[in-house]
Amino acid sequence: MLHAKRIHLPSQEYELTEDGRALTTFSLHRGGVGAQFTLRGVDYIVRTHRFSGVYELLGAGGTVVATTGRVRRSWNMTCSERVVSFRQTAAADREYTMMSDDGEPAGTIRRTGHVHSEATADLPGLELVLQVFALVVVLLRRRHKRTAAAVRSTSLAGG
Repeated sequence: MLHAKRIHLPSQEYELTEDGRALTTFSLHRGGVGAQFTLRGVDYIVRTHRFSGVYELLGAGGTVVATTGRVRRSWNMTCSERVVSFRQTAAADREYTMMSDDGEPAGTIRRTGHVHSEATADLPGLELVLQVFALVVVLLRRRHKRTAAAVRSTSLAGG
């Protein structure tokens, strides 16, 4: 199981562990690069397409490893000609369930902790890098929604 925890609460930098062992750290960014991380000596970039809600995982040399469709309540991740489906199963993006090919729950991603500063991913059957990608996508989606809500409230308040 993967566990991501903010290193410092006001920041967007996370430490990622697998079953208690440190794997990597990553920061959530604004703009085209949503996050960068190194896993087993390979550098990865999660690229965001802000207006379309699509995310891409780029590996060495900028090759596309995985992509998502528009991330909403239900979304798909495509990797190696395989499609993995996710569904939101709790309010406010707190939990997504990975669905198996027969439509049964096969794993989860949950935001937890104080002010939802932590997240866990239990996604059996997915390569580690794809598990990290799915977890980062959920964190980026939540950040995007919070930012959009703040902009809306400022606009409505006349600020």
